[in-house]
Amino acid sequence: MFRRHRLRKEEYLQAAPLNILMVEDEPNDAELVAHTLRRASLHFTSRRVDNEERLRHELRASVPDIVLSDFSMPRFNGIDALSVVREMCPDVPFIFVSGTIGEENAISALKSGATDYILKHDLGRLAPAIHRALNDAELAREQKRTQEALRHSELRFRLAASTGDVWDWNIDTGIAQISAQWKFRLGYADEEIENTATAWLGLLEPNDRQMVLSAFAAHIKNRAPYDVEYRALAKDGSYRWSHAKGQAVWDANGLATYMAGSVVDITERKNAELKVKRLNRIYAVLSSINSLIVRTQDRKDLFQEACQIAVNAGGFCLAWIGIIDIEVQKITAVAWAGAGEDYIDHIPMGIDSDRQDYGLIGECIENAKTILVQDIKSDTRILLRQQAIARGFQSFGLFPLSVKKKPIGLMALYASDQDFFDEAEIQLLQELASDIAFSVDHLEKSERLNYLAYYDALTGLPNRSLLQDRFHQLIKNTIREEDDGYIALIWMNIERFKNINDTLGRHAGDAMIQSVARRLIEALGSSDKIARMGSDQFGIIATYRSVPAEIAHLLAEKIFPLMERPFIFEGKELYLSFRTGISLFPDDGKDADTLFAHAEAASREAGAASGRYQFYTPSMNSQVHNQLNMESKLHKALENEEFVLHYQPKVSLWDGKITGMEALIRWNDPDAGLVSPAVFIPILEKTGLIIDVGQWVLQKAIQDYEKWRSQGLAPSRIAVNVSAVQIRRSEFASVLKSCLKGYQGSEVPLDIEITESLFMEDVDINIQRLHDIRAMGVRLSIDDFGTGYSSLAYLKRFPIDFLKIDQSFVREIIYDPDAAAICSAIIDLAHNLKLKVIAEGVETEAQMNYLHRKNCDEIQGYFFSKPISATNLGQLLADGTALKIAVQPSAGAKRILIVDDEPSILSSMRRLLRRDGYEILTANSAKEGFEILAQHEVQVILSDQRMPEMSGTEFLSRARELYPDTIRIVLSGYTDLESISDAINRGAIYKFLTKPWDDELLRDNIREAFRHHDAAQRKKA
Repeated sequence: MFRRHRLRKEEYLQAAPLNILMVEDEPNDAELVAHTLRRASLHFTSRRVDNEERLRHELRASVPDIVLSDFSMPRFNGIDALSVVREMCPDVPFIFVSGTIGEENAISALKSGATDYILKHDLGRLAPAIHRALNDAELAREQKRTQEALRHSELRFRLAASTGDVWDWNIDTGIAQISAQWKFRLGYADEEIENTATAWLGLLEPNDRQMVLSAFAAHIKNRAPYDVEYRALAKDGSYRWSHAKGQAVWDANGLATYMAGSVVDITERKNAELKVKRLNRIYAVLSSINSLIVRTQDRKDLFQEACQIAVNAGGFCLAWIGIIDIEVQKITAVAWAGAGEDYIDHIPMGIDSDRQDYGLIGECIENAKTILVQDIKSDTRILLRQQAIARGFQSFGLFPLSVKKKPIGLMALYASDQDFFDEAEIQLLQELASDIAFSVDHLEKSERLNYLAYYDALTGLPNRSLLQDRFHQLIKNTIREEDDGYIALIWMNIERFKNINDTLGRHAGDAMIQSVARRLIEALGSSDKIARMGSDQFGIIATYRSVPAEIAHLLAEKIFPLMERPFIFEGKELYLSFRTGISLFPDDGKDADTLFAHAEAASREAGAASGRYQFYTPSMNSQVHNQLNMESKLHKALENEEFVLHYQPKVSLWDGKITGMEALIRWNDPDAGLVSPAVFIPILEKTGLIIDVGQWVLQKAIQDYEKWRSQGLAPSRIAVNVSAVQIRRSEFASVLKSCLKGYQGSEVPLDIEITESLFMEDVDINIQRLHDIRAMGVRLSIDDFGTGYSSLAYLKRFPIDFLKIDQSFVREIIYDPDAAAICSAIIDLAHNLKLKVIAEGVETEAQMNYLHRKNCDEIQGYFFSKPISATNLGQLLADGTALKIAVQPSAGAKRILIVDDEPSILSSMRRLLRRDGYEILTANSAKEGFEILAQHEVQVILSDQRMPEMSGTEFLSRARELYPDTIRIVLSGYTDLESISDAINRGAIYKFLTKPWDDELLRDNIREAFRHHDAAQRKKA
């Protein structure tokens, strides 16, 4: 751009317009300067700035040919402008054009880098000054270029004198001189590669290219040494290594303009280094494999870790090991590591030359020799060549694993470089394969010895030692997990087995033992918990959650039927009989040795007693016999119409009326009479009889309902307990729908009660089933709520109408703060979820009144009615019997409860406090006191400290938790200060008074207690 300024004046006046930047705060002065230049026939464009910010902006936007600046400006003086221009554009001429500058300022400006200065009253000098300044600037630039060329030449001369080919690069233009020798070593003619930095960079391996560019940047910016090694793509597709050094040339402004250097081909050195590196890696693999062989005891671990070592330590892309599968005549991959594992699935693995998938792997196995592919791209034997290349594989080797000169499999190793395997590496890798094969042979022998130590060679079953160890582990797990189930050891002894050996020969006895083993596995589904304990003895481990009668079922239904079938030997039918003994953990022993001995002893007893099996504990035989007998009876009970339904009413705590009834099944055993449901319901569930019996209950309940209606009665809905076993059956909804035929909506006479165990499994399915039941008009209750698996998340999702508080909480509700708190929490929870609450097992008026005060909706229990027959319930409905709900006394009454076991003290207290107008309640014991508190709203409690059943402080502490609004005072003639002071500190006691008391002082304290109570209530309100 600047070369035009060397033209003669008449020539440059005809060139492209000059780019003039004016630093001037007066627009008129700037226009005067422009007018003067136009009169001088100068072609130009101009921009004006008047502050530093704009000056910097214009300099960044476009470098001017010359800057004309005023010297004296109020906001931005000329010297500052000169400083900015020299900083940003050091070669641009700068002329001061000013009204006054002074000689001293002019000299200072020239020293600071100004080109010239012109006074505004002598503007005729301006055009010639501009011409002279531009010519001087161009001359300076040409001198600078000449000096740089000289430096470049000297640099190239020094590089040429050093080892290697010379290259250079003009950083401004991008033109590069690339050595013809370097091109030739890559297989290119000189003209095939353009002499530009872009063409040269295009030949570099992509990862190396980024490294070289980073090295260039560091050298130019930070003057770090440029010394790099990189790979360049040769014409044949391979890469050759180069070692390059270089030095940049920087101008006076610190900008790099030129770079030159030398380059040396180091391919041979790199290949040698790579070979050493590979060999070291292979040695590392061998060392790691040898270490692995020493420590591993498992063939699977050996193979997997060997592959991992080959990838991690050996640098292979993929390693896999395959073993011969004789039956299908192919190799099966059993372990692998590295990238491209999916590739293994597609490799032809056949080892029979007649198979379609026979290939290099088959050849490796068939000839027991190493197969090498040094260049996958060019080897036509590779059927999956493109897939291998796509995964970065360039070469691979197949190394047979041979034991006693017979191949058992192979190890395959894939590398990312061509010609990866040289003679030394091949020898080491063959040694590696040999070591792995040796280890396999060793492990197989060890496994055989280990097998014989823990397994019976004839049957393949675990032996006594292994079963004993497994039994021991089961006991440890049961104790740790606090499991309350049973672990049984069943000991089966073949009777008169010696006769078979003696008469038919040992081979017949062996055949019988093998047949018994197979039938035991058939009965139990696996051999894990079966063992051959001796020559004619077998042991079985069985675990059960509940009654040992399940063991009898296992024997009677699964094992004995198989053993009763004839055993065939050489066309003859042989029948075997067994003596079977059973011991149970924890009842018969706490360790495996004891339980094994007891089971064997029980088997001898079974033979002596001529029974099919015998428990070690005699009472267990009786228990199992009774349970099996009960199961047998239950199978006939439904057919014999031995089941009956009783009904227990539910009543409202708001009006005392009967709101429904619960149907309770009873079994009228002809021998034992009425049997508790707690005894026979679990058996019905385990045997599956609950399905038929449950359907009978539904049908019978509706029959009784219809009978009451036919008698002109208006029965409430009947709640029927339905087992989770029933609901989990897909056909339950259709069975229920069939029972409700003819009823719909509010007319439906049934409610269903379920337990929380339904939350335990198949939650989503069970929720849908309950929604289906709900859609029939049936209401749903959760029975015994809080005693099982309670999940608020599931409670929210289940379509429930009622929660039933279990009687275990209700029983202690007026005495136990925890039980009371649970009941209150269930009531509040249910009401917040818009559910109703039914309390079961209500037996006293105090329990009823307490629940009434806590806003419980309904109760059920002996206090109103025990379970009664359908006939008696009909009479109850006909009589209109209702529960009498106590009317709560006026809320304004002042009521005090006095508790003391001495009647004389109670009489004295009544006489003393009656004159103050209190309603006085008295109790002779803490228990009676709790009953009164449950039925009456009391503000103040006065209790003696020493009472037989419970101390006063303990009574008042419980009262505080149950009735926190009461004011509690302890009265005592004994000074057990420690317990009393502790109760006071805990807030259980408001005040402690002593016996004998001062009448007036006692009255004052009672009045103060009532005032304290009233104040607390007002504050709460």
